[in-house]
Amino acid sequence: MRRLSSVSAEGEWDMTAGTTDTTAAEAYEAQLVPILFAPWARRAVDLADPKPGETVLDVACGTGIGGRLVAPRIAPDGVVLCTDIDLAMVAVGRRLAENAGIPSDRLSWRVAPMEEAVADDGSMDLCLCLQGPNFAQDPAAALARIFSALRPDGRVVASVWNDFTENKGHHAIGQALIARGLKAATKPFSLGDPVEARDLIETAGFAVETFETGIETIGVSSARAFVDAVAAGAPATRHALAQLPSDAFEDFVEDVARRLDPYRTSDGVALPTSAHLVLARKPG
Repeated sequence: MRRLSSVSAEGEWDMTAGTTDTTAAEAYEAQLVPILFAPWARRAVDLADPKPGETVLDVACGTGIGGRLVAPRIAPDGVVLCTDIDLAMVAVGRRLAENAGIPSDRLSWRVAPMEEAVADDGSMDLCLCLQGPNFAQDPAAALARIFSALRPDGRVVASVWNDFTENKGHHAIGQALIARGLKAATKPFSLGDPVEARDLIETAGFAVETFETGIETIGVSSARAFVDAVAAGAPATRHALAQLPSDAFEDFVEDVARRLDPYRTSDGVALPTSAHLVLARKPG
């Protein structure tokens, strides 16, 4: 099996180096990954079309849904390095991979921001960047790092949320916050403009082969269930909701439910989500 000798000496995270609160990361995995992130991750991985034996970098990996989907497809000799700036996300992701029986020499982990070099230049066949550029402190620097890490003709597959208004559950929460004079969590949707998103990829030096905007409808039992899920596990929205006084939460949830009334079904609420998917290649 190929190994990621390119990872720096401090790159392998020490599980014994203190403890960290994984409550929010566990909620993210349990409540948001299955309904919100996994469907888009599956579409992105299918677009990436990973091959047996490839070396893959998954940046801003969260709890590692991308890496877990890729690992069987690059077996038996391929390897994946998952990186995220959030120690708790990495802790939960690593445990999930172990529980799934994925060998640690096939799927390894690193706590690092997207802008940090974690692999030798020209060492990666494929990079996944699933809902990553929109969260990076410096998206251009993050894409430059990815470009450097890829071998000539290597490819990147990225996903970013479409415009705030096209992601109906988050938009309803944001509008309800704004109605109360509070700030909405718009950072996740900061690359919703398709022209801006494509330009970011091309400016980094990539040749875009596929750029598509899609829709996935997610089902939740109620508007309250969606609010509770993002309040527990979505970093940006969780912090936005923390602005609410505790005695105002019930009224807020009722407001969100009213805004989501057009999406009610007999089973609950069907919320359209929309994202841009990009497949691009480093010129050979």
